[in-house]
Amino acid sequence: MPTAVPTLVFREWGKGNGFRRKGTTLYRDQEETVAVVNLQASRYGGRYYLNVALWLKAVGDDDPAPKENKCHLRTRLAELRPTPDDDERQEPFLDLNSGLSDDERRKQFRDVLDSCVTTALSNTGTVAELKARPDLLGRFLLNKDAHNLGLRGGLGSSSRG
Repeated sequence: MPTAVPTLVFREWGKGNGFRRKGTTLYRDQEETVAVVNLQASRYGGRYYLNVALWLKAVGDDDPAPKENKCHLRTRLAELRPTPDDDERQEPFLDLNSGLSDDERRKQFRDVLDSCVTTALSNTGTVAELKARPDLLGRFLLNKDAHNLGLRGGLGSSSRG
């Protein structure tokens, strides 16, 4: 079975943005954080989700490849996108049953990765840079360790540790 277009686009984008790949997760080591981007396939098939996270080195262990669901700051692609005027948050480029051609799926997904994820992860290498971006922090779930470092905002609180 050939590799799905979202997976190919995801890998290409990661390579071009300084990430290294481990399975379906991309990692970029930064000064005080590790940027983590995970392409999650739906367990029901035909659909993908893009998870974006940051691991804070000051409160985490030295794991160079932390699991996305264990990161201190976590969100999904839909939270990083501007509020749409219509139903564009449905992300048809991540739904293999949406009827998009491979070329259109490739273009739409790459455009969103470049405009939303690359932009969101710029200037996230240090805690000071994160503190200077309350607009970004408001789009992430922050766990208590992130709050303990003085990061504020967030979609809510995570009960994880």
